[in-house]
Amino acid sequence: MTRSRYFVQNWRRLSILSLIISLAWLQLHFPIVALDFDLWYHLLGGSYILNNHALPDTAFFSYLKLNPGGWVDYYWLFQIIVESVYRLGGFAALVILRSALYLATVWMLYAYLRDAEDVDDDGVYVFILTLSCIYALALVPRDLILRPHIITYLFIVVYHFIVDKRPQWRWVLPVLALVWTNVHGVEYPVLLLVGGAYLAEFFVPKLLRRPVPEVARLLRWPLILSLYAILVTPAGFSLLVKPFSPPLFHERVVNELMPREIGTFLLFSFNMGGNFVETSGNVLVVFLVGAVAALGWMRRLRVSRIVLFAGGLFLLPQSRRFSYEFILLCLPLAGDVVGLLAERRPRAISWKTALAACMIVVAASVWCLADFMGHRQRFPVDLARLPVGVCDFLMKEGPGGRIFNVPNPGGYLEWRLYPKYKIFMDMQTMLFSSFDLFTGITGFGDKELLRRTIAQYETGFLAVDIQDKGFGKRIEGIGHFQPVFFDDALVLYADADRYPDLVARFKLTALDPFTCVTENYEGMDAGKREAMLAECRRMQAVSPDGLIVDTVVAKILLAKGETGEAAKVAVRLMEIYPNRYMGYALAGLAAFKEERYADALARNQEALARAMPGERPLVVRNLYATYARLKEFGKAYETLSSVINPMSTSSSFTDLYDLGMAAVAAGKAREGKLLLTMAQAKASDKDVEKSKEIASLLGMMQEVPD
Repeated sequence: MTRSRYFVQNWRRLSILSLIISLAWLQLHFPIVALDFDLWYHLLGGSYILNNHALPDTAFFSYLKLNPGGWVDYYWLFQIIVESVYRLGGFAALVILRSALYLATVWMLYAYLRDAEDVDDDGVYVFILTLSCIYALALVPRDLILRPHIITYLFIVVYHFIVDKRPQWRWVLPVLALVWTNVHGVEYPVLLLVGGAYLAEFFVPKLLRRPVPEVARLLRWPLILSLYAILVTPAGFSLLVKPFSPPLFHERVVNELMPREIGTFLLFSFNMGGNFVETSGNVLVVFLVGAVAALGWMRRLRVSRIVLFAGGLFLLPQSRRFSYEFILLCLPLAGDVVGLLAERRPRAISWKTALAACMIVVAASVWCLADFMGHRQRFPVDLARLPVGVCDFLMKEGPGGRIFNVPNPGGYLEWRLYPKYKIFMDMQTMLFSSFDLFTGITGFGDKELLRRTIAQYETGFLAVDIQDKGFGKRIEGIGHFQPVFFDDALVLYADADRYPDLVARFKLTALDPFTCVTENYEGMDAGKREAMLAECRRMQAVSPDGLIVDTVVAKILLAKGETGEAAKVAVRLMEIYPNRYMGYALAGLAAFKEERYADALARNQEALARAMPGERPLVVRNLYATYARLKEFGKAYETLSSVINPMSTSSSFTDLYDLGMAAVAAGKAREGKLLLTMAQAKASDKDVEKSKEIASLLGMMQEVPD
């Protein structure tokens, strides 16, 4: 067979393989990221089970009492799986596990849709591949998080495939159900919905005294056994109430549990890139609603599809997480649409046209996914948002004890600190009372609640969100708590009465953890600057990889004129946090001070590409200054004007002065004259010298028309 003939006959296989290989490459290069902190409490749970050969029946990592319902560890098997994989190969092995589960789900989605094609039609295949790509993109935001739901999604699709496409494998269904229920027991209503929907195709005809399809007869007992599998868990009947008895108000705290308005499913972004990943789920929701309407109109709607759609539609507005269950529960509707298209045989297209269309679809999907994943991150685990430094400090220097912590990073804290320390709580909200969740979420923001909580539980450490800039004032007068360490997520306070030696050695007196990044080190007293540097060095000795601490060190070194040393810190930050802007921005500042303006420009452009919206103004100002030194005044003006709105009330005298001077230098005399006039109107007593400069310049520009 010639190569050309082989290609003609196998181009479909090559197109789907190109998609799977591309998705695999992206997934396997994306590290474990703390999009939430649940993975770490699953790892600790798995470790507890493997070490003790028993399931936990108490919150062993916490000093709180369990809620009255007790602990039903309904994801015990998942915890054993992830802990076993972690012991085998660390976080890299977990990346492989996560990627394999996602890719298996995408492949089974494609296999289900492809198997629905009854005729050899290239146009229908383009539709199948396009639909598979949209499903692949829609699942990414959830399947990048290694949690039990990732197995639930795979099993929903496998169930559809076996029942609809491979009924000869029917006795696999009870085995899958048994594994599924023990991996993610709280999702058992979804298993009942899937099994019940397909059993309806046996029982509804019998009730109506109509012929029962032969395949429904074959599937009856395997499906019935699958439904009973929900009782074959360590929890037994206790599991049955768990999905229907959540703690009060926890949906107000956990974003994925918040209900969704119907209108949110009609929001779309068809811009190429990561935005389409966010909206692809809505595309599928609308498509599937249209599919059920069309199939119903044509009287092609099977009983199982009606049940699956009705159940999915009930779940859909309940919370954000159920959007994914909906699009997977309704996969058979998509398959029926594919079958209908194949049956009606749309206008034939040549294989070359179909191949070109498929390659465009695959390339666009990969582009969208790559843009959504963002810049390269540290592999195999991204340290951003993880309280690594605080945990390092507590394990190396702390004596053990109780920690009152903000709940969100609790999963990581317990994984690193148990059994030496016990924390207040993590985000396993089913374990703790609603009042405990209320205390953990609001306790750091209310002085009286904070005082009562510390007194009640006799906590010796406080792990405070580093974004809580008012906490320093709030803790005054409550015991004798002092800040002793901080990292990029948390500030650690220790009680000087309980741990006098620790506080004496590590109390932070020069550094304010909440504001140290934004300090003006150039204009600071040299003595204070040296004291702050000494405290940073002390923290680096305990935990050397902190973004905030290293940033402060680099800024102090730049202020002292030690640009070479600052550049070394910047390089280190770019290695540890390759997707964060700060290392690149610091490298740009070091190059700027050494008058290497081309290098400064390149580094600042890299920083800008990685900066979050709130971080962009600082980087843009650095770019503006660099363009000005390179005498590229037009680019300098355009760059600065991208972040300064002269008509905004927040625009300061300095903003308008810099923008006006940039406009003048760029040859935009009319804009410059107006901007400088606006700046002069906002000048205060401290701006006398610059006001004189403006007056002189405006005098020379009198000939320029307004």
